Amino acid sequence: MCLVYSYLSLLIAVGFISILNNVKGNPVPADERIFCFQNHEPRGRYGPCDTPSNSSDADGENVFDTPEDCCTIVGQGGGYTPNRSGSRCTSCTSVLGMDENGGNPVDDPVDGGWSDWIGWTDCSVTCGEGMKTKTRTCTNPAPANGGRDCNGESNKEKTCDMGSCVVDGNWGNWGSYGICSATCGRTATQTRTRECDDPAPQNGGTACDGDSEQTRICPGLPNCPIDGGWSSWGVWSDCSTTCGAGLQVQVRVCNNPSPQYGGQDCPGDAVRSEPCNVKACPIPGGWSNWGEWSPSCSATKCNEVGLQLRQRLCDNPPPQNNGPYCRGSSYSSQPCTNTDACPVDGGWGEWGEYGECSETCGDLSQRTRMRECNNPAPRNGGLECMGIGVQAQGCDGLQPCPTPSPGSGDCGDDEDADCQGSGSGATPTPTPDPCSLFENYYSYDLCTKGIIDPPDVPGNEDDMAPTPTTATEQATQPDDPFAYESFSSF
Repeated sequence: MCLVYSYLSLLIAVGFISILNNVKGNPVPADERIFCFQNHEPRGRYGPCDTPSNSSDADGENVFDTPEDCCTIVGQGGGYTPNRSGSRCTSCTSVLGMDENGGNPVDDPVDGGWSDWIGWTDCSVTCGEGMKTKTRTCTNPAPANGGRDCNGESNKEKTCDMGSCVVDGNWGNWGSYGICSATCGRTATQTRTRECDDPAPQNGGTACDGDSEQTRICPGLPNCPIDGGWSSWGVWSDCSTTCGAGLQVQVRVCNNPSPQYGGQDCPGDAVRSEPCNVKACPIPGGWSNWGEWSPSCSATKCNEVGLQLRQRLCDNPPPQNNGPYCRGSSYSSQPCTNTDACPVDGGWGEWGEYGECSETCGDLSQRTRMRECNNPAPRNGGLECMGIGVQAQGCDGLQPCPTPSPGSGDCGDDEDADCQGSGSGATPTPTPDPCSLFENYYSYDLCTKGIIDPPDVPGNEDDMAPTPTTATEQATQPDDPFAYESFSSF
């Protein structure tokens, strides 16, 4: 950059010398001719020119050898410059001896000169150290016609001491606030200070007025947690009942103080109670559940309409402490028809299983089964079951009974048995049951009970029991000689 500036400065100096030579009427070399313009705009010593002159050299350009040639041809107000663009153009007025307006001739420049110094002023302060000043003006002579200003200072100063001044104290700036007295809450404070040093009082000056310390509530701190505290217990309430067992309570409130900002609730209970009993309460009686209906109807005749009764007791609970008795009746009735007094004919139950055979050998062995007249049993004069109540059947497949040897006289242990044969090999002959000769069970039953005698000869009707005629004696003649009838008295 320094080289560039040096080169530019050299070019400017060369151009300026060339212009001065032209002003003096010296011819310009062929390669340093000037360009002539019709218009010039003053700007300090030079200015821009525009509108080239109408005259030109043999080459057709507005090029002249001397400023006088240019300015004489172009006329007043024109200018010349070594630059084809019209920059750094010199006005023709300097060549023609006129001012910028083309009027009076221009005077020679007059450089300015200093006047005499004017005496020192009073000290700038009434106490302490100040300044005194003296001045001069560039008026002897004043610069004119482009002359130079005066060279040097127009003012001179020197210090002056008027003695020590009384200085009143003045506060300096406040310092920063210090650390808060607590980390939470609205009562934490912080403090800042200032010094009486701007300036400090001097030479009998007064001290600073006001406080050197300032305190404030710390801003922006969170609220401190406040744990809750109980109030005093209230009075006991009335008993919860006017009679009988009850409760009375006392209440306290967690508001002394109330928990805030995350503080703990009050420990313990807010309510306490104790039993109370003003007096025993009357207990009204209460009905028990209804009992079962009476098993029999009040009517005594068959199909007669009567009543059935049921009862309840006032014992759920029983009345106590002068409580009222149960309201309503302790008995309830409903109509009923007496069907129990009506005659009911008997009906047979199911047959039972057959029993064991009466003998283990021979062809006279038999087994029986029975059924009862109980489905239903006859009552209230109803008829007995019709038919047989006992059935007998022969036992098939038994071995013949052994026959004793003739003349053995040995009939075994049966003293009443007849023996076939004699001697020890005689076979006992079973004695048939004489009552089994009856053809109906009624006679058979009476025979076995000793009421009637067995018939002497099988089929002798004179020795048989009479035929039953009452309802309890009715029987049928079975086809099977071993079948017989059973009655409810059996």
